[in-house]
Amino acid sequence: MARSHILKGFSDLESALWVHKYHPGLTIRQMVRTALENGYSITDTARYEAVQLLSEWELADGKSRSLTPEGEAFYSLWETKRSVAIDFLHGRQYGLWTQKAPDQNIASWAYKNICDYLWERQTLPDREQDLVAYINDLRTSDEVVIPPDSGNAFSNKSINDAYDWLLPLDPPVLSSSEAGGNSIRDATFSQRTFCSTSLFLMALSYIVREYDTTFGALVKIDDTQKQVACRFCLINETSFDLMLDEALRRVSYLSVQRGWDGIYIVLNQRPEIRDFIE
Repeated sequence: MARSHILKGFSDLESALWVHKYHPGLTIRQMVRTALENGYSITDTARYEAVQLLSEWELADGKSRSLTPEGEAFYSLWETKRSVAIDFLHGRQYGLWTQKAPDQNIASWAYKNICDYLWERQTLPDREQDLVAYINDLRTSDEVVIPPDSGNAFSNKSINDAYDWLLPLDPPVLSSSEAGGNSIRDATFSQRTFCSTSLFLMALSYIVREYDTTFGALVKIDDTQKQVACRFCLINETSFDLMLDEALRRVSYLSVQRGWDGIYIVLNQRPEIRDFIE
């Protein structure tokens, strides 16, 4: 059994990070009370799903209810470079699922396919149910083996909860057509012209992993790999070369070889959050 339902937690993320850092070891109820007493507002006081997400994304330890070393680094990023931190969260949620372990991180699989649907069509579906049906059809196809749901099934709420994570991206991909709109049908979608260097590096790392290569090895970047990176970052394809040049200027462990048959990259290590703080 698995959960494909996407949890909504962006609005409560700041308080959850703060509680984990400064008041570790609390129960959910104690976390909520402590955050409220210290001036934070919490949308989901019953479930506080942001806590579960921090654990699933390996930014917090579910047993000790404290930030992991990666979570500590992320909290610094969140405090100093908010738009980069939000890009990181998108990349973490998009990239957790892997075809090497298709029965794990199913919510990530659903989020990834929602993003791919929007990127490829460059428009929103007429009805949320259409996107729900699309995801459910993918789940029952022969292309991937996804276990049945446990708990909440994938539904219209899952679409809106994915929207909750896409809306804060900067540059934006979703723009609400109504003030305070909280439904995907109240928004328009457009590919971005650029993203943070950190997210682009996460996309290159994703390619290294999913195409069975290793860090430090030559990886050919053909049109297929370019599309994979652009879908990951939600940028248009014409922006790939610009983002690659920007990454080369900023990152010492990335290099490129250009030959008669195309572009090859060498990513010598997995990008880490601390790389994005500097």
